[in-house]
Amino acid sequence: MNEEKVISDTLEKLLDLKMSKHIIVIDDDSTDNTVKIAQKIAGPISIIQRKLPNAQTGKGSSLNSAIPMIKRIIEKSPFDQKHSIIGVMDADGVLSFNSGIELDRAFQDDSVAAAQLRVKMKSPKTILQTFQDIEFFVINHLTQLFRSYIDAAALCGNGQFFRASSVLDKLGDKPWGDALLEDYELTLRMKLKGLKIKYIGNAYVDQEALTSLKKLIIQRARWSQGGFNCWKYLKSVLRSRIMSNLQKADVLLFCIMPVLNILSDFAIIFYTVKFFIVDSNNLLREFIALFFLSILGLLFGALFTELYIGELKKTEKKGVIINHTDFLNEKSNIFKRFRAVALVSYMYVIFFGSLIISIIRLSKNNNSWVKTKRI
Repeated sequence: MNEEKVISDTLEKLLDLKMSKHIIVIDDDSTDNTVKIAQKIAGPISIIQRKLPNAQTGKGSSLNSAIPMIKRIIEKSPFDQKHSIIGVMDADGVLSFNSGIELDRAFQDDSVAAAQLRVKMKSPKTILQTFQDIEFFVINHLTQLFRSYIDAAALCGNGQFFRASSVLDKLGDKPWGDALLEDYELTLRMKLKGLKIKYIGNAYVDQEALTSLKKLIIQRARWSQGGFNCWKYLKSVLRSRIMSNLQKADVLLFCIMPVLNILSDFAIIFYTVKFFIVDSNNLLREFIALFFLSILGLLFGALFTELYIGELKKTEKKGVIINHTDFLNEKSNIFKRFRAVALVSYMYVIFFGSLIISIIRLSKNNNSWVKTKRI
């Protein structure tokens, strides 16, 4: 919806990939030139145009609208559903050059029903964009590696792929639900059917990082609310005879994490005020305590910032060139690194606002989709 600034580059990059493909552009009643731009690009591209009032009802329903066309394309192709892979990408997504090879390798295992690529931000230029890159390229990556160890890898919206036969046979013509976190809802639906999801960390999808703190808070509020939307599956998950106990524990932790975050944030605020204001009687002691607590808090950010720079180096050695004009890279000075460390360490304070917004929206039964606008 309203993606005229990125849709051309996305389609051109997809067409350049060496893989047998058909691209479906789902337009959610755009008011800009998105459709006109897409129509001018030559190649195996089909466009679905949704119109109000049957448009802008959420990402899940938009994706479901493409299933009938996907079935028709598969019927006309030389491949059956078992050997046909459905990929989902956001309008700003660009696949790494080795994505086709890694996806082909993953789906050679017949037990794999879906695969999720690693996610990265495109050439982050600011400290805020760099934070998002660290969060996705390192923190989420490590989380997915751990989840893979317990067979609990999750889909992440952009860069997700699944075998047509596995999903359409098990989940029908409407695999996506109406949760604001439609990717995790699909993950739960697949896990409840015993479908295996594989995480691919050697290839990734690039996406645009948000440019303002306000947009980031609104986006994370939507994600938090989407997590709460998925609570309706908890009963089915806990009763499942298909899912393992470790998979159930992962889902339970994911669902209660926002609540734990809210409680911990309130506790931090309460004890900080109590220690430094209410019980204020020794300035030297408080200064020393503040100093050591600040250092301790920065350790989290320092660890992931250095891991991030190390991961960029590894990626470059594999032939994917790092843009050395990015805000943060192995050549960055100590001041840029410290800013990244500080933001990664204390961003949870800002995201506290997102959690509160999500709860307010839930209390008002407001499940409207808040579109993230481009620059």
